[in-house]
Amino acid sequence: MQNRTYAQLIDTIEALAGVDSFDPSSEAGKILSFVNRRAFSAYSACAVWPRFIVVGEERTVDTGQVVPYAETAKENIGEFNRIHSKQPFLNGSVYEYDFYVDSTGAHILNIAPTATTSVWVTYKKEFTDYTTSSTDIPFEWFEFLAHACYADFLRMDGQIESALYEEKAAKEYLMWSLEKAQSRNNKSNIGKRIRTNGTTQRRN
Repeated sequence: MQNRTYAQLIDTIEALAGVDSFDPSSEAGKILSFVNRRAFSAYSACAVWPRFIVVGEERTVDTGQVVPYAETAKENIGEFNRIHSKQPFLNGSVYEYDFYVDSTGAHILNIAPTATTSVWVTYKKEFTDYTTSSTDIPFEWFEFLAHACYADFLRMDGQIESALYEEKAAKEYLMWSLEKAQSRNNKSNIGKRIRTNGTTQRRN
């Protein structure tokens, strides 16, 4: 996946704003806050961003038939999508479990309490905030973040009409990226039955 740096993103926002640099004492911190707020909104807009999806990873089942969000040496789970009895999407059919999600993890419903110690989970990686030294700003979000954060900057400065124009441009860039991600997903079986209620799948 292609990435951009936070420095490149700031350069683009500064260019849109027509300034050489943001005031480190009053503006730079706010821009970072804007970036993370907008990045989380992009993350939440799609269940199948390719860079965040992990397909069929073996995970331990804890006491109470729960698959926790965190496991040593593995990515933290942001959203559970599907859970199978064996590694899915290979050659044969695999049994798929029903489950519900709360603050502790995914509770598997149709499984014998002592019969299974691990399952295969397809999930969305947890979102983590970016910093001023980040080098992994998603390329597919770059233009959206630049224009959306510039819109936030304009709104903060009281330039409401200009902010609305930039907001519209930002949404168009995000829609283009979403259409690409969803088009790829529609050509595969991985996203079938993905649960889209992110508020019930995120830790409290």
